Amino acid sequence: MAVTSATDAPAPDGVLARMRLLLPELPDSTRHTAQRILDDPRSAVAGTINDLAISAGTSTGAVSRLCRALGLDGYPALRVSVITEAAATAYGSWNADISREIGPNDSLADVARTLEAVQARAVHTTLAGLDLDALATAAAAIATATRVHVYAVSGSGVMARELELRLSRIGIACWTYADVHDGLVAAAQLTDHDVAIAVSYSGETDETLDMLATAREHGARTVAITAGPRSRLAKLADHLLVTVAEETTFQDGPLASRHSELAVVEMLYLAVGQHDYDRTVQLLSETERAVRPRRPERRTRRTSPEPR
Repeated sequence: MAVTSATDAPAPDGVLARMRLLLPELPDSTRHTAQRILDDPRSAVAGTINDLAISAGTSTGAVSRLCRALGLDGYPALRVSVITEAAATAYGSWNADISREIGPNDSLADVARTLEAVQARAVHTTLAGLDLDALATAAAAIATATRVHVYAVSGSGVMARELELRLSRIGIACWTYADVHDGLVAAAQLTDHDVAIAVSYSGETDETLDMLATAREHGARTVAITAGPRSRLAKLADHLLVTVAEETTFQDGPLASRHSELAVVEMLYLAVGQHDYDRTVQLLSETERAVRPRRPERRTRRTSPEPR
C-alpha cells in the first residue's frame, strides 16, 4: 500500500503558513525565531538579520537555520517573502494588531477578537497545507471499509468521538477506542479490509501508537491526524493529515489544536460522504427522520395540554 509521508505532502502556499506548519518540529532557538516573525511579521524583519536575532533572543545562526528549513537561500529571501506576504494577506493585520496573549485586564471584546483571529488562522493554515490527495485516498478507503476504528486518548478522544458520530450517521461501521486495552483487543481483529485512524496532537502518545501499530500489523490501512508530521505516529500512517495549532493564554498546543483537528475531521467526513453521494443523502434523511420524534421540542408539544 502507498504511504503518504510528511515529506510527500504539498507545502502550503506562503512562507508564514509553511513556518507555522513547521513550528512544532523546529529546535528551540529556531522555533523562537519563527515565533517572533509570526507574532509580528512586518516589524520582525524590518531590520537586519542581527536585529531579528536580538529581538527573538536567539542568534544569527538560528535565523539561517530557519531559512534553510523553509527552503530559502538566506535572510534577504526570508525578509522579502515575509514583507510581501504580510502586506498582501490578512496575516499582517492579524499579527500586528492582535496579540495571542490574554491579560487579566483585557476586555472580553479583546479576548473575543484574539480568539477569532487565532482560531481562524489555525483553520486556514491547516486547510491550506492539508494533503488533499492523502485525504481523498483515506476517504475512499473509509467509504469501502468493513470496519473503521478511531484511536485517541484524553482530549483527542473528543475529536475521535466526533468523527465516529459523523461517519456512523452516513452508514460507516465505526468504533472509537480511548482505552488502550479495549483498543488493542479490537485492533488485533482487523484485516486489510479495515481502516484504523489515530488522532494525537503530538503524535507521541504511547497508547495511541500501540493501538495504531497493532491495527497496521494486522493489515488495516492507517490514517493519522496529528500536528507532528515527523512524529512516531506519522511514521505508522499510510495517510498523514497534518494539523496546525495556534496557542493563546490558557490554551497550549493540545487545547489550541481542537479547531484545526475538527476542520480535518470535517473534511474527511465530507470526502467520505461524497464517495457515494446518493447513499449519503438518503441516510442523512433517514437518520434525521428516525431521531425527529425524540427532539425535546416535539415531545413538549405532544404532551402539553391543548388550549381551551
